[in-house]
Amino acid sequence: MTNLGKESETVEFKEGIAQLDKGIKALSAMLNRHNNGKVFFGVNDTGEVIGMDVGDSTLEKIRNAVRSDIQPHILPDISILTSDDGKAYICIEVTGHDVPYSWKDRYFIRNHTSNESAGPEIISQIVLSKGSDPLRDCTSDLQDLKFEHLFTILTANGHHPRLDSKYFRSIGFLDDRGNFNMNAYLLSDQNTIPMQIVEFKGTDKTEISRRMNFGNCSLLKSMDQITDYIFGLMDINVDTDTLERTETPLFDMGAFREAWVNACVHNAWRSYIPPSVFLFDNRIEIVSYGRIPFPLSDDDFYSGDSRPLNPTLFSMFARLNRIEQSGHGVPRIVKSYGRGAFHITESGVRVTIPFAFTPRFVLHRKSEELIKESLPADQSKVLRYLYSNETAKLSEVSDSTDISLSSVKKIVTALKTKGLLKNEGTNRNSRWIVP
Repeated sequence: MTNLGKESETVEFKEGIAQLDKGIKALSAMLNRHNNGKVFFGVNDTGEVIGMDVGDSTLEKIRNAVRSDIQPHILPDISILTSDDGKAYICIEVTGHDVPYSWKDRYFIRNHTSNESAGPEIISQIVLSKGSDPLRDCTSDLQDLKFEHLFTILTANGHHPRLDSKYFRSIGFLDDRGNFNMNAYLLSDQNTIPMQIVEFKGTDKTEISRRMNFGNCSLLKSMDQITDYIFGLMDINVDTDTLERTETPLFDMGAFREAWVNACVHNAWRSYIPPSVFLFDNRIEIVSYGRIPFPLSDDDFYSGDSRPLNPTLFSMFARLNRIEQSGHGVPRIVKSYGRGAFHITESGVRVTIPFAFTPRFVLHRKSEELIKESLPADQSKVLRYLYSNETAKLSEVSDSTDISLSSVKKIVTALKTKGLLKNEGTNRNSRWIVP
C-alpha cells in the first residue's frame, strides 16, 4: 500500500476527478503562495493511494480545465503514476511566477492546507512581493544548450522533462523573446562558470595552499561535487577519557550544506561571479554575492523568511528537493553557530563555520611541510621545479637544475617513495603532482 504522506502548502490530495474543480482551485492558491504546487487525484485525505479510473480523455479533460480556469495561463505537468499495489493515480504539477493567479476570476491563497479567499489587501501584497527575476530576463550568450544532467535528476525525482519550448517556458528557462536565459545557462551542461574551493595556509588569505575548480558543468553537478569534497574532510574526535564515550564532529555538515545551497541559489549570477568556498586551518567560509532581498530585515532573514533573489532558480531547486520551501536553512545555521556565523554587507553574505578541532588535512599538510624543509638541496630543487612545471620531462628538469639526468631519476624515485611526488596520465600526456 502506497502512502504519500501529508497535505501541505504545496501538496493536496483528491479522491477522484469529480473533485477536479477543487483541485485546480488549490493549484491557483499554491501558485500565489509558493509559485508551485502539486495535486494528486486517486489519493485520500490521509495520503493513501486508493486509485482511480483513468480513461482516454482524462488527461485532456484536466489539461483543458487548467487552461481555461487559471489565469494567467499555466502549463501543467500531468502524469499517471502507479502505486506499489498496482493502483493508478494522477499528479498535476505547476510552476509559475506571473502572480497573482485567478481561478474562475477569483483569487485564493494557500494557508497550510486550506485555500482561502484573497481580498484586495492580500492581492496587493502578492503583487508587491512579485518583484523581478533577474536571471529570467537575462539572455544566455550561448543558445545551443543541452540539459542531460538536469533532465536525469528531474526524471529521478519523478518529473517528466521535455525538449520543447512550452516546457522550457513553463520552468522559466526562456526570456520574453523565446531565447534561453541565464537560468537555462546555469543548469545546462555547457555552463563554464568556475566553481572553486580555495585552500589557504593558516587562518588568513596571505598564502594559497591550492585552488580546486569544480566548474565547467551544470550548476547542480558542480554544487554536488563541492559538497562531496567538503564531506570528505569530515572527521570525528572521540573522547574516551570520560565515563561515557563522546564523539565530536569537525563541523556541522548539515549547516554547511544549507549555507552552500543558499549561496548558490541566492547568488547575484548576472555578474558571472560565482559563490566560493574558502578553507582555512580553523574554519570554512562560504561566500555569495548580492544583497539580501529588499525589504527583508535582519530579523526576518535570521528567522528564515524566504524571499528568493532568483525565483525561477529557487523554484527548480525546490522541485528537486535541494532546498526547503519552509526557509529553515538560515535558522539551522543560527542554531549551530549563532548569528555571528553571518557577515552581511551590501555586496554579499559570508557564512563562517568553525572547526571544532584541527582537521586531518591541516595536520597532513604541516607534516609534509616539515619533511620538505628537511630535504637535501638537490631533492628540494627538483621538487620545486616540478611543482611549477607539472608537464616537464626529466631531461628538462636536468637542464634547468644543472643536475645530471641519472641523478634526477634517482631523486624522483626518492620523492615518490616519501609520498612527496606523484605522476599521473600516460607517458605522452603525464603530469607531476606535488601534494
